[in-house]
Amino acid sequence: MDPFAFSTAKLRLLEQIRNACSESESHDAPRMIRCKVEVENVAAMQWLACQSIPIKTYWANRNQEFKMAGLGIAHEISGQQTPDLTKLFTELRVLLDPKYPDLRYYGGFQFNQGSKPSQEWKSFGAYRFIIPLFELHRSEEGTFLVCNFLQNIENCNPPEAIVKQLEDVQFELTMSDWEERTILHRRDIPDRAEWQSSLDTALEEMETGKYEKVVLARKATLTFNDPVDPVAYLLRLRRMTEETFNFYFQADEGHAFLGATPERLFKRQGRTLHTEAIAGTRPRGLTTRDDERYARALLNSEKEVREHSIVVDMIKNVLEKYCHNLVMDEEVQITRLSHVQHLCKHFKGELDPETSDADLIKALHPTPAMGGYPTDIALEAIEDLEPFNRGWYAAPIGFVGHDHTEFVVAIRSALIEKERVSLYSGAGIVLGSDPAEEWQEIEDKISKFLKALDL
Repeated sequence: MDPFAFSTAKLRLLEQIRNACSESESHDAPRMIRCKVEVENVAAMQWLACQSIPIKTYWANRNQEFKMAGLGIAHEISGQQTPDLTKLFTELRVLLDPKYPDLRYYGGFQFNQGSKPSQEWKSFGAYRFIIPLFELHRSEEGTFLVCNFLQNIENCNPPEAIVKQLEDVQFELTMSDWEERTILHRRDIPDRAEWQSSLDTALEEMETGKYEKVVLARKATLTFNDPVDPVAYLLRLRRMTEETFNFYFQADEGHAFLGATPERLFKRQGRTLHTEAIAGTRPRGLTTRDDERYARALLNSEKEVREHSIVVDMIKNVLEKYCHNLVMDEEVQITRLSHVQHLCKHFKGELDPETSDADLIKALHPTPAMGGYPTDIALEAIEDLEPFNRGWYAAPIGFVGHDHTEFVVAIRSALIEKERVSLYSGAGIVLGSDPAEEWQEIEDKISKFLKALDL
């Protein structure tokens, strides 16, 4: 059957919803229903940008073969306190029915465990996972308009409410041109002097053997004369950043967290696990010769190779506890993004039967690429040396399905609060790090974000 035009698809979806609701009387336990209709091909991000519903979600994997643009909330599991991960993942699986393999919770956690979210992150919570009410779901199977809803539970949406919300979903897809804005103020937290001081302290502590590595981050907050459209911004960012995971979580009308991250924490399909160790950075060259020169410098840098080997060793040690048939790249690879390149090694293994997603989150996050090494001591150093709350930056974000879970690390990211944009990025500090060079490395990482803002 050919895909439906949006106007026809809406009617077909309403028919499916009503039929599903009429069949629910014999079911006493709460369950999630997923109705879907194949529609004509449309850009998922453009569709999302045209919607007025304030809760929005977007996810695209690295090769862009899967994209999900979501509206509203069919079900939410969230909190303002650090969760018990085992209990949380058990709760996340209650409504995930194996007959709906594409039914997923999307969300994540804050980085600073053990503390309440700061004011700008309060809408996101210490953790927040939602099943969108409506989805535009694109994969190799096609493009589908989807409605997810609960049956036979006190707080479920009755059919009338779902119908009314579906009426608010826009099908005339128009997107306004990006308007240049004037930056009124930029504030770097920490500033150059504070950054120098923090790195001096970190290097002194490493000299004493207190820890081997710490990852310190910066936040550049830009204030504009007019509000920034966060979906349009992500679209511009996507066009400038290849081979990255794209994510977007709009918690309310005033707060959206988005980014283009190169770093997968782990991907689990059935019992097969994929992960990778990424660390070390050099810019891309303007010519092929320059590009290769930067790559050779990265491979030959004692400091960068040591930083990467710390990450590799940690991941290898973790996976040897939880996996069998573990394989990894024999040689360090170069992962090239649109504006930077990194050292990388890939891992693949078969998880032991008793190992859960909660176990993997606990064991793998934060990797030395995000926190440092040894982990606990490095996290204490971050608390002492970073003058801001990371929120969801550098934390695990992703989706949880019945038999398919994937989490990435929320780096190369931005928090947009109407006319205020906060850009986040970090650098791994080891003995031999130079504060000025690390400052510039972070500037290189956020350069695409600034370019996407026409700066």
